[in-house]
Amino acid sequence: MILRYPRIWGGTEWQDYAFRLVQLRHGAVNVQRVPDKVRGDGGLEFFTTDGCLIQCYAPEETVDTAKASSRMKGKATRDLPKLQTNCELIETLLNGVKVKRWLLLCPFLDDKSVIAHVRKKGSEVAAKGLSFLDASFQALVHSQEDFATQIDVLRNQTVGPPIVVPETDQEIVKRAATSSASETLLRKLSHAFPGASPEILEQKKVQFIRSLIHHENTLNALRLDHPTIWEQAYRTIAAEEKHLLLVGASGNAPREQLVGSLDRISEGIKQDLPTLSHAMKQDLSHGALSDWLMRCPLDFN
Repeated sequence: MILRYPRIWGGTEWQDYAFRLVQLRHGAVNVQRVPDKVRGDGGLEFFTTDGCLIQCYAPEETVDTAKASSRMKGKATRDLPKLQTNCELIETLLNGVKVKRWLLLCPFLDDKSVIAHVRKKGSEVAAKGLSFLDASFQALVHSQEDFATQIDVLRNQTVGPPIVVPETDQEIVKRAATSSASETLLRKLSHAFPGASPEILEQKKVQFIRSLIHHENTLNALRLDHPTIWEQAYRTIAAEEKHLLLVGASGNAPREQLVGSLDRISEGIKQDLPTLSHAMKQDLSHGALSDWLMRCPLDFN
């Protein structure tokens, strides 16, 4: 199943991205970020001048719905009472703004029980009669689905949202390192590095596999948030693979073929994707080469 929005986020990356979404919805000059280096953030990441308090949360668990929901409920249970605990600080920050909404902003929302829990906790806080709360105060849970318009705007901008590439899962690397395709990779590497010991070859194999998985994660991140760049990257890599199939790799020795193929894909990405960082271009190049080594395009037989 192709996901419309990425589910895996680091806490800081999600907070920064959510801030941009809220700026687009409410206007950049109407959103105030609350720094947490001095006395903490008071239980909110930022607020708007029209009465919204926003707390961001990106659960580490993204597959198990029950666990993710439990984490979200726990976040609301911990942070909503902070409105009372930090009443004086928040009232000073708001400077007369009446709060109508408290939003728990998460990358995704799968479980309706999270909504019920947050609303219940919000009602409990509303009953405290805090001076800065409007009579219409409510607590809600929002996700990327609620910011679809803003996300589309970011994706169509030249810069777009930050490219968030998930960390390579070591368990996935381990499983891939024992697959039949990994044996093909090992065989080809033994031709490219004939003097290397079995231990060194195994290390190289794992590195190539890790590069391939990171390459796939990078392409998926581009597809989600930078579809135009993703399409160009896909076409560039596919064109180089077609060239390799039709013409073959340059050089006689396997290692020369390896270097030549890497140079070609690197140059193609450099020319066709000038807006990407140097590190990301290298990641895409090395990953494409790893993919070719595990399949048929680059063969030293």
